[in-house]
Amino acid sequence: MEDVKEVAYKRYQQWLENVADDFKEELLRLKDNEKEIVDRFYKDLEFGTGGLRGIMGVGTNRMNVYTVARATQGFANYLKKHKDFPSVVIAYDTRRTSDLFAKVAARVLAGNHVNVYIFDQVAPTPLLSFAVRKLKTDGGIIITASHNPPEYNGYKVYTSDGTQAVPKYANEITSEIEKLDYFKDIKITGFEEAVNSEKINILNESIFNDYLDEIEAYIRSLNPKMDKKPIIVYTPLYGAALKLVEGILKRLGFEYSLVEEQSKIDPSFSTLKVPNPEEKEAFELALKKAKEIDADLVLATDPDGDRIGVFEKYKGDYVSFTGNQVGVMLSHYLLSKFSEFSSLKPDDYIVKTIVTTDMVKPIAEEFNVIIEETLTGFKYIGEKIENYMNSGRKFIFGFEESYGYLANDHVRDKDAVIAAALISVMSSEMLSKMKTLTEYLKDLKERYGHYDEKLLSFTFEGFEGTQKIRRIMNKMRKTPPIKVGDFTLKETLDYLNGIEGFPRSDVVELRYSNIKIIARPSGTEPKIKFYIMVKGSSENESSKLIKDAEQAVSEIVNV
Repeated sequence: MEDVKEVAYKRYQQWLENVADDFKEELLRLKDNEKEIVDRFYKDLEFGTGGLRGIMGVGTNRMNVYTVARATQGFANYLKKHKDFPSVVIAYDTRRTSDLFAKVAARVLAGNHVNVYIFDQVAPTPLLSFAVRKLKTDGGIIITASHNPPEYNGYKVYTSDGTQAVPKYANEITSEIEKLDYFKDIKITGFEEAVNSEKINILNESIFNDYLDEIEAYIRSLNPKMDKKPIIVYTPLYGAALKLVEGILKRLGFEYSLVEEQSKIDPSFSTLKVPNPEEKEAFELALKKAKEIDADLVLATDPDGDRIGVFEKYKGDYVSFTGNQVGVMLSHYLLSKFSEFSSLKPDDYIVKTIVTTDMVKPIAEEFNVIIEETLTGFKYIGEKIENYMNSGRKFIFGFEESYGYLANDHVRDKDAVIAAALISVMSSEMLSKMKTLTEYLKDLKERYGHYDEKLLSFTFEGFEGTQKIRRIMNKMRKTPPIKVGDFTLKETLDYLNGIEGFPRSDVVELRYSNIKIIARPSGTEPKIKFYIMVKGSSENESSKLIKDAEQAVSEIVNV
């Protein structure tokens, strides 16, 4: 701990001597708070599954203009090693300082003679991926912390295919970043000066319309039966997807109502604990509105517009679906549509992550298509799609349990806008058959098996938390539970040692008959996540298996 403290205080002093006056005041307020100084300076923010992400504030372990500038300088150095005249698109969400961080990134890139395209308004993550591909740039940056609490912000880097930087690229970018001093090595220019010299180019409405054209064309190509449309309540949870989700719902002729309180820019997310559509509490106002207007469907997207959650009216009440359940329904729906057109081939594929439900496997088998699996993080799904792009194999659908979905070829990241459209037209088709989505899911379970999943997330903050997470992962590797309920451990997969077909990653999977437990430390938050996946002969048996696995996880965490 002493070495860590020495490093932190040395960095603290360096920052005190170099930062602007308003940042200096914040640092001086910390001078007697050893714990806070150590937490802010004991390490640099690291690239994880979503790039940089952290609490905003002064320090090397915080999101601020200096960490953003240093990361961008490293990205610029990386690009210039590979391209003579590189170009980058920059987008930003509705969070506090997102626009400022975006302009800082643009100024650093322009200062390094990298051509910049920057949005003139907030834009969701999938639109950034689309713009990288559409404009054929060498990379992209979006300033967002996705669904994190309001004190967080983040910085995602994309490569030329519109995919978040996977480890082989992220590691090289990180290597460039780590060479840099926060204050001496940054080349930066004025924003207006760079706009006037056309080093920075402003993106306007046309890119939004091009994106909507792509999605509308795809949806209409499915020839959905839309004679009976659901009434929809939609909330963007104060996020950047509002304009595009509204746009596609209007184009497709859906009747919808907005949750007005959450359809404005409010970086405090004042009506929410966290702006996360995975959390039922985030739907409180949307469900109130749904009951008032007797809506059929309730949709919520997160602040950067890549995740979507769903409630549906069923027997007079509103019920929710997990990310796995929506993914299963959309997979079956799309396979059924393509099968109608006789356009499926045995090499066509669906992609999911290893922590996403296995229920899609028997569905794919019935339709004679392939399930491809990746590590956690949609960037791996994007990479897989890109790798197969010229193979003649058709990408049908990609999804992950954390409410991320993708269809079509327009982006390489999860996309809540096309997902909103697909869920709405799928609901329309079910209503035309006098069915709800809930009944559709029940039919699928009866046909393919009673799969169930549960995510358990544990937060351990600061340096001590990092040590706790290491102990938990060590227990998973060396002394995992031999039995879970009535089942004995069959296999331990340690992805850090290398599993065929996967890059090395700090993930451990325990396999028992009909039960999987997978542990993974978050790359962007002070959390460790446990994914429980079971298959039972009935709903009751699945529930029992989940409880047995939860008990095992509780024992693992108490180290």
